[in-house]
Amino acid sequence: MNWIRSRIVASPRPALVLGKAIFLAGALLIVAALFGRIGMIGANAERAKAGLPSLARLVELYPQHPTWLVPEGPVGYSVAALLVLAGMALVVVASDALKRSGPGGNPPW
Repeated sequence: MNWIRSRIVASPRPALVLGKAIFLAGALLIVAALFGRIGMIGANAERAKAGLPSLARLVELYPQHPTWLVPEGPVGYSVAALLVLAGMALVVVASDALKRSGPGGNPPW
């Protein structure tokens, strides 16, 4: 854990950008999962009206699109949430290191 902090203190700006990118990736996964779930609900409502069996996975609804990255179960949502939390933690630590380094961006030593 100390080596991570030392790397962040040595270069806080790249760590801040990386943290924001990790946070954005996790947030986009969660939003994609929500849009996928809304699409599944709408499609299954139409299929129920037609008397067809409901679909269970996004790949059945969108076979032409790459849906392997969109989380659909507890493991996928957990990975996306961990990405969001790790990104937030990295942003907080990097912004604190950036504030402590002063206006020039160099560490105080």
